[in-house]
Amino acid sequence: MHRFCMVMLLICAGLLLGATQAQAAGLSGEFLGVADAEGARIRIEPDSDGYRGTFYDARGTKQKFSADRTGDVAEAVLDMDGRTVLMRMFPLPYGAEVAIIPFTDDGRLDIPASRTLNFLRAGLKLPKPPPDFVDAPVDPNGRIAGNSFLVSYEFWAPSGVKNGYLSLPDRFRTLLRLYPSVLLDVVWKLCLAPDAGQALAIALRGQGVTCDEVVGWLAAIQESGRFNRFKADVAEDRKFLRASVRCADGYQVSQKLCEEAAQRLSQSAVSLETAATVMARYR
Repeated sequence: MHRFCMVMLLICAGLLLGATQAQAAGLSGEFLGVADAEGARIRIEPDSDGYRGTFYDARGTKQKFSADRTGDVAEAVLDMDGRTVLMRMFPLPYGAEVAIIPFTDDGRLDIPASRTLNFLRAGLKLPKPPPDFVDAPVDPNGRIAGNSFLVSYEFWAPSGVKNGYLSLPDRFRTLLRLYPSVLLDVVWKLCLAPDAGQALAIALRGQGVTCDEVVGWLAAIQESGRFNRFKADVAEDRKFLRASVRCADGYQVSQKLCEEAAQRLSQSAVSLETAATVMARYR
């Protein structure tokens, strides 16, 4: 997952030229495999019946496919590694998540044998991860420190953000609610994740917004040029949230920064801000 995770920060921060246009394009164009899918690529275009395209594996073998459309998701049946599989291709701002689900001999989907591959839209580049970066948890039942989550979540695929959020200590999720701009940034990615109902039920409680509203709002501020201002404000709040976490958990942090973080935390606690009020600032 490491190389795929590296793509997330610049895409989510809106620092790559054309990222908004790439998101708007949906499943159209060329997608290059990263991490476990390195060497594979997919060419796909919409047509009147759904999608048509070609899948190239890492060995250069290609197979053309016709895909059904379910919302923005493409579904096609392919032959892969000697098995018949269902490919579900889900568009994301930076590329696509592709679920590969084999069929059993009697024609049922073999869900336990499924895997997720990650593809980057052609033309986007991978940045270097920051210090303290960690890979996303592979399931929602692990444990991750608040500091590690804050450093890393922007690099993760939406499914990784979901797993990471559910792996956080309850006390950190409570602290995160006091920084609703950062929470909103996390919620945006949770809204893009598959099967994120449990995480969203926790994250959206009392925030006065729905996923449809968040995703629509993000698209609107990207088109209007306000996205960069939002991400800059998120980065500023995340700096103080991370300082609060590091001070509380015994990291080496300057006394001055700990005092500034404590002051900012007190202000946040009495502000009564929510994700909804944050969104209203950028409309």
